[in-house]
Amino acid sequence: MAQARARPAGGTELTLESPLGLLVALAALVPLTALAAAVFRAERVTRVLGLTPGNRRNSIVAASLASAAIVLLALAAAQPALETTTHRSVRTQSQVFYVIDVSRSMAASSAPKANARLVRARAIVARLHAATADVPSGLAGLTDRVLPYLFPTGDDASFAETLRRSVRIESPPPQQVATNATSFGALASLSRDGFFDRSASRRTCVVVTDGETKSYSASTVARALGGDHGCRLVVVRVGGASERVYVGGRAEPGYAPDRAAPAKTRELAEDAGGRSYDETSVAASISALRSDAEAGPVKRAPAEASRRSLSLYAGLLALALVVIVAGWRIGVPGLRLIRTSA
Repeated sequence: MAQARARPAGGTELTLESPLGLLVALAALVPLTALAAAVFRAERVTRVLGLTPGNRRNSIVAASLASAAIVLLALAAAQPALETTTHRSVRTQSQVFYVIDVSRSMAASSAPKANARLVRARAIVARLHAATADVPSGLAGLTDRVLPYLFPTGDDASFAETLRRSVRIESPPPQQVATNATSFGALASLSRDGFFDRSASRRTCVVVTDGETKSYSASTVARALGGDHGCRLVVVRVGGASERVYVGGRAEPGYAPDRAAPAKTRELAEDAGGRSYDETSVAASISALRSDAEAGPVKRAPAEASRRSLSLYAGLLALALVVIVAGWRIGVPGLRLIRTSA
């Protein structure tokens, strides 16, 4: 169906998906015209009989509210929406893959109601991605394997939605049941399983983890990430030695933090020729990521459009006015005072 559009500056436009819905407003003219005629006729009769005309203001106010309600209903029927179009530039030869540890230990927190490690990891990734928004980015989960959720894209909305909805504890679950399911050895797959596009000559891997890994071959990971199809590595560690996994407000007895986790994280970065940080040094990790990823040519990306429907708001406001008018007519106490003062 054709759309009616108003185009203000700034890349935002008001659209009406069903402009014919505005015809509903015309239906208001019939009862409102009849009401006006009835009011004037009643006043004329009272004058002929020598009586004092009633207060016209109450009728005018009620009619105005009813008219506004009908206009809002017509607007809701026309399905208005605000559409915002953004234009941005993206790197054509640089890509980032964020790999987030989703093992059971990432559910640990400093207190039962404190933010878990995974919640903090998602927040860190959101900050890193926002700081390098011109670099196409992907997302993956890490346990004893790396499973991609989203391949590198310049679509910020898709990235944010995937980060919010898909990054969950043990999603994917580990292939082997173990007290410590995370293995940094799985990171070697980043160089061989098609995570990056072939066009990406500049590749950066960001690993956000609590560092609680079982034994793995550091040399294998270092060779894989340092090879022709590997990636520069930035590691950010979350977690503390006093954190526990809480279930029903009580610490899970089967989990104890790995006190060697900080050292394991640093060793991973050093062996792969990368850099490591903790969650208190996010600003430094952003600088490192920019240094690694913001390189190469830039091109203008296709315009991105976001749409926000206004129909619900118009409908709810119309309903509120209908309730007010109904209360006015039947004499709800609060509204009766307004009528009297009018």
